[in-house]
Amino acid sequence: MLYLRDDDIKMAFATMINKLIYCHKLVLKPYLESLQVNTSDETLLRIQHLETLLEQNAEQRETLYKLMGQGYIDQILFTQENNALLTQENEFRSDIEALNRSMTGDTTKVYETERLMHYCERGKLLLEYSEDLFELFVDHIEVYSRQSIGFVLHCGLTFKERI
Repeated sequence: MLYLRDDDIKMAFATMINKLIYCHKLVLKPYLESLQVNTSDETLLRIQHLETLLEQNAEQRETLYKLMGQGYIDQILFTQENNALLTQENEFRSDIEALNRSMTGDTTKVYETERLMHYCERGKLLLEYSEDLFELFVDHIEVYSRQSIGFVLHCGLTFKERI
């Protein structure tokens, strides 16, 4: 287990924030734009496609019930086909739920990135460590070695700093 001095971590955090303030237009702005573009369009199209597949699945099951009711297929074939369609329906629904959760997570990332951008745009360099800023922007710290750590931010970015 690696140990680091508290002062070193605080200094690395202040350095990281100052670097972001200095070059936020080069780092945060493109990241925010990519989050906004990629998040909504692709995910919404995928959800719409899955909902169309769900509708087709329901129509197939309805047709299967009609065929069974009219006596065109036997009970064994009906059960096999119905179970396959129900399994497929469950997969589609779980995929839609996962996409909705990821959209919510991406929305959170967009919000957190905007909040960080707003702070950095003010251009006020840190002269000393700020506990409030640390709690506001940092999710957790990753220790790579005694000379380098990474700050994992709420917005999804990880910045590596040397100590």
